[in-house]
Amino acid sequence: MIVDLFRKEIEFNNIQGYEDIKDIVRRALEAEDSYNLLFVGPPASAKTLFLLGILESRKGVYFDGSNTTNRILDVLEENRSKIICIDELDKMPKQFQEKLLNFMESGQIKVDQMRRQYDFKITGAKVFAACNEITRLSKPLQSRFRCLHMPPYTEEQFLEISAKVLPKLKIAHVIGKAVWDQRGDIRDVISIGRLIRKNDGHEEVEQILATIIKYGTNNCTDGSWPTQ
Repeated sequence: MIVDLFRKEIEFNNIQGYEDIKDIVRRALEAEDSYNLLFVGPPASAKTLFLLGILESRKGVYFDGSNTTNRILDVLEENRSKIICIDELDKMPKQFQEKLLNFMESGQIKVDQMRRQYDFKITGAKVFAACNEITRLSKPLQSRFRCLHMPPYTEEQFLEISAKVLPKLKIAHVIGKAVWDQRGDIRDVISIGRLIRKNDGHEEVEQILATIIKYGTNNCTDGSWPTQ
């Protein structure tokens, strides 16, 4: 099998299939020069799982493009990380997309604001990003990435992944099924799993998911993920 030819140093244990794409990601991470990858596809197509897998194997920073704030600039200046993961890139405001483009072209971040000035450089940084609608990105920004278009998982695959990301929960498949029925993605599975109590069952899972959807809990972050 062709999978036997792929290198195994960097694992993506929570990702079902995509062995060929895993190999490309491993090679990009190990490349001496900068290499930027963009995962494109609908929800439930493992895009976020790839970003999380990258962070598990390399020290880096994670940002949610749908909750972009100047905190991104603060984190980059503080950490100077060479591995940068951005989820929901297509939801990032145009002004931040332009800053990202400039950074990817030169490695330089130079931003003058009323209360803060940024002027620093990160040489050799690699950007790994994910988006649903690539048309929402400018052509110049698209050109900075090697794009990988990913088909969605089947329901069976999604439930298998849910069990993998929540190995300690006996009702992982219940959570996965509830999220799948609501057309959610694996981040919702992980989020709900963190809230589950020992004796919770299907009813509690449905209630948690309904509350998260109703009140938009995912929209309350500052745009960054703790560094690895």
